[in-house]
Amino acid sequence: MLIASALWRLGRFDKPIGIALILFPCWWGLAYVQGLAIDPKLMILFAMGATVMRAAGCIVNDYFDQDIDRQVQRTKTRPLASGDVTVLQAWLFFLILCAVGLIVLLQLPPRCWAIGAIATILFMIYPRAKRFTNYPQVVLGFAFNIGFPMAVAIFTPLWHHPGVWAAYGAGICWTVAYDTVYAFQDIEDDQHLKIGSTALTFGQGARSIIISLYGIMAALLSGSCAFADSSLLAYVFFISAAVFAIYKVLQLDLHNVSECRDFFIANQWVGLLIFVGFLLR
Repeated sequence: MLIASALWRLGRFDKPIGIALILFPCWWGLAYVQGLAIDPKLMILFAMGATVMRAAGCIVNDYFDQDIDRQVQRTKTRPLASGDVTVLQAWLFFLILCAVGLIVLLQLPPRCWAIGAIATILFMIYPRAKRFTNYPQVVLGFAFNIGFPMAVAIFTPLWHHPGVWAAYGAGICWTVAYDTVYAFQDIEDDQHLKIGSTALTFGQGARSIIISLYGIMAALLSGSCAFADSSLLAYVFFISAAVFAIYKVLQLDLHNVSECRDFFIANQWVGLLIFVGFLLR
C-alpha cells in the first residue's frame, strides 16, 4: 500500500493540473478540425495518453533531478529524492506507463506515430534541458503542445499547414508564460545550483515578457483560425483567455510562492477558454 501511494506521487497523479496542461492542446487540435462534432472517443484516448506520458515524464525528471531535489525545500519529499521509491521500482513503473502510451498511440493512424515518437523524445529531453540551456521552458513548450499537430494528423495527411503551426506556436508561448511563473517558486534554489530557467533569464523584465507571450498566444490562435475561416466567436474566446491571464499576471506577486502556484493552476481556465473557442470556430 505504501509503495502504491509513493508511485502515485511519483507520477504526480495527485497533481492533475499537469495532465490538463498537456491534454488541452490535444483537444484543441481535435476541435480545430471537428468543432462541435468533436469525437468523445478520441478525447478519452488523448486523455489516457496525456495522463501516462505526463507521469512517465515526471519519472524521468525525478530520476535526473533526485540529487538536486534533496537540496530544494519544495521537492525534497519527492519519492525518489526521499527514498520512498527505489530507482528499479521507478523504471519498472516507467516502462508500464510507456507500454500504455504505446497502446494508445497505435490506435491512431500511422502518420501520427512519427509525431508520437518526436513527442516521446521531447519529454525525455526536457528534464535535462535546464542543465544545457537557460530556456528549458521553451523545450517544455515543444513537448507539452505537440498533441495539437498529432490530433490534426488523425484527420488529414496535410496537417503541417500554417494554421497548425500558428496554433502550435501559440501553445508554446502559453507554456513558456505559465511555466516561467512556476519557475519563480524555485528561483533562489535554481540560482544557487546554477540551473537554467526563464524566470532567471527574464529577470526584472519577466512580467512584461509573460504578458507579451500571452498576447502573442492570442494573436497566433486567431491566425490559426483565420486560415480556417472561423467565426468571430473563436476570436472572442481567444482574446478572453489572454485578457484573463494578463489580468492575473498584473495582480501577481512573482516572489510569493503560493501566488505563483495558484497562477500556474489557474491556467487550466486559459486552456478551457481556448478549447471552447476552437469548438465554436
